[in-house]
Amino acid sequence: MRKYFILFLAINTTSLYALIGGAGVNLVQDQFTINEQSTTFIAEENFTTSEINNPVGVGGFMYLTIIPFVDFEVGYNATFGAYKYEYFNLDEIEFPIAKATWYTSVQYPFFSPPTIRLYVGAGANGTDWIQPVNTDILTDLESEETAFDDEEALLDALSKSSSGYHIELGARFKPPLFPMSFNGNVRYIMDKDFHSDVEDGYLMVSVGLAFAI
Repeated sequence: MRKYFILFLAINTTSLYALIGGAGVNLVQDQFTINEQSTTFIAEENFTTSEINNPVGVGGFMYLTIIPFVDFEVGYNATFGAYKYEYFNLDEIEFPIAKATWYTSVQYPFFSPPTIRLYVGAGANGTDWIQPVNTDILTDLESEETAFDDEEALLDALSKSSSGYHIELGARFKPPLFPMSFNGNVRYIMDKDFHSDVEDGYLMVSVGLAFAI
């Protein structure tokens, strides 16, 4: 009987959620849409861009579970997309959307039996990205007598930074006897300076795998 009790205790102990934390990688998708544009610009010429929808990418993250009552997480991810840009009868150009986001979160585990951890959280975030072409950018380039098909000048003009806050809902699952955790998160990012089409905020969804100790 004692042997079975010791075995049960050992399994239970190793099944407990990670006592310190973990670090890993994840797949990320931004849930936002930036609408297509079609505007009459200088010399009555049309300026158009195609729609940008739900960029995807990868990231890395670290979390701590050693502190009582709350967890902490930091992460950095990059998402990518593309759209088509056309102006002044030039050949259509495909332009990238590249977005890098850092975040820090304080998380409260509201349901945490052995092996599973469900949490809500909040924190700060910042974004560096290449925004889509717009008429303000083209006006600046035109005043500097820069060619509108100069991709290097356009990319430099389109670089933008912003910051904001977020709330989130997430889950972690750590199988027994296995030093890994499976992680899922839905984060609602509020960043009014990011883009006018998504000024009310947008979702960032991620799933990942971490080494947990």
